[in-house]
Amino acid sequence: MDKGTSINPSEAVTSPPPKLSTWQKFFYGTGCVFELTKWLIVLIVLGTLVHFYIGTISIVDGQSMEPNFHSGEYLIVNRWTYLFGTPSRGDPVVLRFPGDPEHVKYIKRIIGLPGEKVSIQSGSVYINDQKLPESYLAPGTQTYPNMTKQLGSEDYFLMGDNRLNSSDSRIWGVCPKRDLIGKPWYALWPLEVFGKVNHTAAN
Repeated sequence: MDKGTSINPSEAVTSPPPKLSTWQKFFYGTGCVFELTKWLIVLIVLGTLVHFYIGTISIVDGQSMEPNFHSGEYLIVNRWTYLFGTPSRGDPVVLRFPGDPEHVKYIKRIIGLPGEKVSIQSGSVYINDQKLPESYLAPGTQTYPNMTKQLGSEDYFLMGDNRLNSSDSRIWGVCPKRDLIGKPWYALWPLEVFGKVNHTAAN
């Protein structure tokens, strides 16, 4: 090439990229698939850990907790509280129905704690013969039928806030601690109830 001769870039000859063999294409492709699969597995594992140890979503089904919870509400349930802490009286709680713990979930309220005597007399609830104030109930709510139940060391007595329309410990008996899933923490839907759950809400 003579000195001073310039080359137009558009005329420059470039080498075509090397062709990949079938095996090379396969390994490059499977590398991407491997990365995607790896992250998918990580997300599944994290989601499973969150579901079983931190929180899960539950849908209210039925009228047993009105006026505080309504059918169709989506709730985030705090599992952590009961895995590493002790349930408290007055807590609303999502539980596995003792009669069918694998398939049926309920939402009720904790009334009686392990070792206590729960009595219902003349429309009111008594714990160890002391009348229980229940500010979370609608005014004028009466509780029936009359009954007395002595709780064991792992037993909880649960009732719905809508006492006249609730299937609870008055009917199917006590709930063992292992069947308590967690405490509702946040309402997601519908939008008018969106926000942190007020555990003692009442009229």
